[in-house]
Amino acid sequence: MVKMKQINTKNLTLFLFWQYLVTTFILMFLYTGGNRYAPELTHFVVDQNYLSDLGRTIDFAGNANPYWIFYTLTLSLVGIGIFLFFVQITKTINHKLKYLLVLLALISSISYIGIALYPVNVDIATHVKFGRMAFFSFFFTSVLFHALVDKKKYHKANKLLFALNALLFGYLLLMLFGPSSSQGIWALQLKTIAQKVMVYSQIFLCLLIFKNINSK
Repeated sequence: MVKMKQINTKNLTLFLFWQYLVTTFILMFLYTGGNRYAPELTHFVVDQNYLSDLGRTIDFAGNANPYWIFYTLTLSLVGIGIFLFFVQITKTINHKLKYLLVLLALISSISYIGIALYPVNVDIATHVKFGRMAFFSFFFTSVLFHALVDKKKYHKANKLLFALNALLFGYLLLMLFGPSSSQGIWALQLKTIAQKVMVYSQIFLCLLIFKNINSK
């Protein structure tokens, strides 16, 4: 029974990550709301739309977005997946600080759900605050896990964690010190591309780390 529960939790975690990848790609094709500099467009532009635009209740053209609820749901689910991911890989650690790791993971999970529940067009200030909390708490959780994990036993996972942390650190620098999207379309392109590279790399690296640790 215990083994079956563990298997189900692992599969649930994998599902929660993959559903976000699949759902966001589908929503990109369904999106018709334009972007900051071209509200008249009727399609999603990879280098001009943020992923959060998929969750707008009202699009840039002023029309209702009937698919926003699906982005809210998929982002909330991946937030839960992030918590389950860290809880499970933390089982490989025999150190008191693992409880701090779980707490940070919970903060990150709640923050991702917060991003989903406060669409950017409804409450941009709260949306941005949750966004920063999500990435910062995820970064600190990942760094702490990297410091505590058995680097000899989980050699490959250790390398993947280093890559993940490096990407997160670079994105956080851009988030804090990079240009504002309002400075021009070049700034919007820089930040929207960086966001997608970060988010999708984050998920794929988590999947690889999860697979590597669970194979031991």
